[in-house]
Amino acid sequence: MYSLPDYDSDDCLKPPLLLWIAVLYLSRAITLPFVIGIGHFAGVDADALAAVRGLWSAETLLPSLIAGLVLYVLVRRVPNASRLERWIWSRGAIFLAASAGTDFALSLVSILHSGQINDQPRPFICVAVDTYFLLYVVAARRVRDAFSEFPLPESSKA
Repeated sequence: MYSLPDYDSDDCLKPPLLLWIAVLYLSRAITLPFVIGIGHFAGVDADALAAVRGLWSAETLLPSLIAGLVLYVLVRRVPNASRLERWIWSRGAIFLAASAGTDFALSLVSILHSGQINDQPRPFICVAVDTYFLLYVVAARRVRDAFSEFPLPESSKA
């Protein structure tokens, strides 16, 4: 069903780019501080760093922690991964759906709580992006197929 370039060196289906983007977006409360730190040392303009800092909010920490598990395992998707990492990967779509759903709910609460619906486009954008990624993670066959494969342990390769 998939072509040869869709597989990695361990003969597992590579996670699609959109899945990487979804994981990075949903884990933004964890990843943005690293991006800001790297940008600071790389000499990125202070105004650009301030704009990126404005994207961080404490209310996204819980969904980011959930998606952060998947991000960690996405990076650690190797034959010598632990049982726990394999378990998390096999349920990755569930974790990402929970993260997107939680982020959606928190953004919606932010919209309703602020009372200034027209003055805050950011929560509306978050709701739209969360909805898209939730539907993507739940409905995309490529995502299901990627989460169904994990490199075999070195001991089982012969």
